Amino acid sequence: MTRLKFLALSISLFTAACSPHRLIGNQINHFSQENVLPVVMASDDITMVCHANETNTPLLMSFNKFGVDSSLLLAMGYSGAATCLDVEAHEKQIWSALAERQGLVNMAQDARIAQQLLNRDAGKRQILAYQNMASYFKQNYQYEIGEGQCPTIKEDREQLLLIVGATAALQALKNDVASGRLINFDMSIPAKVGRAMSCVDNEKWWGEPQAIQAGLKVILPKDAAEEQQAWQKLQDATDIGLQTGVRLAHATYAAIASIKGRDDYLRDALKRFEALPEATLNTQYKLLNQIAALQVRQVANMYWVKNEGRRAPTENFSQFWDEKAKPSATVNQLLDEL
Repeated sequence: MTRLKFLALSISLFTAACSPHRLIGNQINHFSQENVLPVVMASDDITMVCHANETNTPLLMSFNKFGVDSSLLLAMGYSGAATCLDVEAHEKQIWSALAERQGLVNMAQDARIAQQLLNRDAGKRQILAYQNMASYFKQNYQYEIGEGQCPTIKEDREQLLLIVGATAALQALKNDVASGRLINFDMSIPAKVGRAMSCVDNEKWWGEPQAIQAGLKVILPKDAAEEQQAWQKLQDATDIGLQTGVRLAHATYAAIASIKGRDDYLRDALKRFEALPEATLNTQYKLLNQIAALQVRQVANMYWVKNEGRRAPTENFSQFWDEKAKPSATVNQLLDEL
């Protein structure tokens, strides 16, 4: 290589490395991971966070062509942005079910079609969340999700990324089914996700890794004995969530029970969720607790609509219509005094 060509190449590489767009992108990426992400996780305003993700995700995407690795934040962003569409899809699902109960066939069918399209769009965002998570670990750890030996993951936010991406993948599968397979979800992903959950500490991360693994075995069990054991592990995972103050495992348990049509486990999941005192919740991860609460309420809503023709009440949705209300402590005290 001539000296002139070498000089030209050096200038080109230097210019690319010092591109103002890349510098800005790297700074935004670093600042967001260090400062914005913790604030978002401590927020309890799902709607605000959801729409913020819809706004900011394209900004992060714009830096990719300048060599900025925004995959961690993009995975979080797509997962959060999918929540907006999930909420809309759920409302259409309720309207469709209620219209069907009332014999309004055309209205029920129209709401069902709208729901399927929203499920499709939510699922697409969730797949992108999973893909960006997978891209991050491939680029930074040379780890293919669910393949080979687990990497030694350095940062807590990276471990959280793995859990968020795995959860998004399973939600994408659920949305694919709900949409009538409009997404054509890759069915090899769930097994990869299940294996990848062995790469993070189950106790530290609220029992959610175990809940994901157990949920997959409930959905696709080898035999009845494995399914029964998996149900027990789902319940055990909620006990860890109770101790650590994060309710993701409760949401996974409720969702799996709903998917399998097991009313006994669904009722147990709802009761476990409502039995968790608000004062014990982990304030560092308020957003995840709120998302879990939203997902559990959606399961409860459809169970109440199916049986009572209306969505779940604002409180005590695990006090079911066929159960006698328990006397309050005050009533018991008055009875004792008499």
